Amino acid sequence: MSEKNIQKLESCGVDYREGLEKFMDEEELYEGLLVDFLTENTFEEARRLLEKDDREGFLKAIHAMKSVTGTLSMNGLYRLCFDTVEEMRSGDAESARVSFGKAYCVYRAIADCISDLLVSNK
Repeated sequence: MSEKNIQKLESCGVDYREGLEKFMDEEELYEGLLVDFLTENTFEEARRLLEKDDREGFLKAIHAMKSVTGTLSMNGLYRLCFDTVEEMRSGDAESARVSFGKAYCVYRAIADCISDLLVSNK
């Protein structure tokens, strides 16, 4: 990947260099996992569950996304997911809703960025 595109990904919230290091510099593997992230529907599922006030289902979904975003070095999004999980576990559903709203916006921005850089350009 070009330096310019790495910088674009990093400005969107993906620590490309850290993620690549986690996958032992296997660029094709890491980039493939970033593309797979686009088909991960857990954020949409979490939003649907939150709207239904299914707190247990929402917690499971956002916890799963916390793991995925951490693994892929989406560190800001990981932190928002982490905060959402902690708030939900502590019973602060309103703060969890706010954190999730922020996380969802960041998620959409990252997904759009990945799509533009790794899908549209191929």
